[in-house]
Amino acid sequence: MMKTLRITLLSILLLGMGAAAFAQGGKCLPARTDGVDPYKSGEKIVFNISYNWHAVQTDVAKGVLTVGQENLNGEKVWHTALTMQTAPFFDVFFKIRETFESWFALKGVEPRKFHRDSKEGDYHAINDYIYDRKAGKIHANVAYWDKEQESIDIPYGDCTYDVTALFYYARRMDFPNLKPGTVYKVSIAIDKEVQVANLTYIGKENKYIRGIGTIAARKFGLSLKKGEVFEGNQDAYLWFSDDDNRVPIAFMAPLKVGAMNGRLASYSGLAHDFTALISSKKVK
Repeated sequence: MMKTLRITLLSILLLGMGAAAFAQGGKCLPARTDGVDPYKSGEKIVFNISYNWHAVQTDVAKGVLTVGQENLNGEKVWHTALTMQTAPFFDVFFKIRETFESWFALKGVEPRKFHRDSKEGDYHAINDYIYDRKAGKIHANVAYWDKEQESIDIPYGDCTYDVTALFYYARRMDFPNLKPGTVYKVSIAIDKEVQVANLTYIGKENKYIRGIGTIAARKFGLSLKKGEVFEGNQDAYLWFSDDDNRVPIAFMAPLKVGAMNGRLASYSGLAHDFTALISSKKVK
């Protein structure tokens, strides 16, 4: 279970919740053009991550997303951070501490810089990226617990993002112009490569979130390759709130044993009223 947890936290919570970058024919998924920002400085979103097996459902980790603005090399940019950690009980078996930070332009989510520090049991990885649009490259420094730091260049296209920048790009989607059944490709830079999967827009759905209530949402499916963790030929499912905030509210991924789920636990500092919240009736 702990090995499954490690791979899933990275592959699903990050790739999945941010999936929305690279469309058929090489075009990016359409972004909203009304100039409305779906987030603002001071926003904080917290997720609970649980593992399900038969009738057993256990919260194993928590993820926290924050966003603010700062100056980077003379340019005012967004600075976002995602931190993840296992619950104290699971630290005894397999301790996880993840930090992902992105700096990107105020308009268009054009990435500038990325930092990742992942500690998962005995595994430790650090990624530092500097984006070079003119050269079409990401200048990357990558280090692992069992290897010396390596400096390499990764291909950088118009629709290539790191995990946290991609997450915020996804929140700028032009929901009204998305057509159910349309399949898009997802492009994400992590470690020393760019990875691709398939994203399908499914449609609208009212989604109940335990402890929050029922939320009007947009649902997506993420096709994953069959391997040692994922069942294959199945989708991870993703839900974003259907309002101007585009808050990621849930994900679900089938595993070879059980399933991994993430759900919105709390939110504060949203840029707009949370009008997607249909019913705030809470169940303990």
